[in-house]
Amino acid sequence: MSESAGKAIDLLFYLARTDGEVSLARLSRDTGMNKATALRYLSVLESRGVAERRGAGWSLGLALYELGTRVPVRSLVVERVRPHLERLARETGETANLACLAGGSAVYLDRAEADRSLRMRSAPGDRLPLYCTGVGKAILSILPDDRARAILGTGPLPRINERTVTDPEEVLREAAHAREVGYGFDREEYETGLTCMALAIGLPEADFYGAMSVSGPTARMRDPVVRDRMLDALRRSTALAVAALRRESPSLAAGAVPAVFPAFRPSAGFGADASE
Repeated sequence: MSESAGKAIDLLFYLARTDGEVSLARLSRDTGMNKATALRYLSVLESRGVAERRGAGWSLGLALYELGTRVPVRSLVVERVRPHLERLARETGETANLACLAGGSAVYLDRAEADRSLRMRSAPGDRLPLYCTGVGKAILSILPDDRARAILGTGPLPRINERTVTDPEEVLREAAHAREVGYGFDREEYETGLTCMALAIGLPEADFYGAMSVSGPTARMRDPVVRDRMLDALRRSTALAVAALRRESPSLAAGAVPAVFPAFRPSAGFGADASE
């Protein structure tokens, strides 16, 4: 660990041991760090939300609370969903993913692969855009509208490839469509040759917004019969995952998005044009 990172962490532990706000003078005196150096580190911590300036003093920031509460939630979700992710991969013969919202991105939490699965360039732990991935669109579909708009912004979004939708308003319309039909759809908008369908898993009480997905080569997924079968398997596995979360932790999953979704209905802009 670098000396700078160590000093920043030392300051966080110092603030954690101190009741209420602590002045810069007292912090400097107690830690032996000169005021200018301490203020520089505190300013960086403040910019990340893990320290806050309150009046004439400093205290821990809310971002630390969010980290402390979300990590166990994510761990619990991964543990409970894993068997159903593996089932989805077995039933479809494709790659199954679990992702969640983190800041303005989707973070892959877990993955299960079948023998014939197409190897994806992303891996658990990677951050992916919401606007051009199946899991991202599913997550956007269950977010409050103002939060989704704040994440997407107003300007053109970065173009990943020639199929990427870069207009935030069009992305919001696709999210609304995903909410209507019950799943998000990625038409090679992030990774060329790869098609993805995703269903949302929302735990609003824990501020967890996630999705399960199945991804496969467009050459296979363009077949309507295959897509229908994939979506049925995805629905079953997601329903079982939500039921497991509700059963194991009723208070946590009380706000889970119901695992009852509309029938598969390809329409313009989604499954119907996957063969283009």
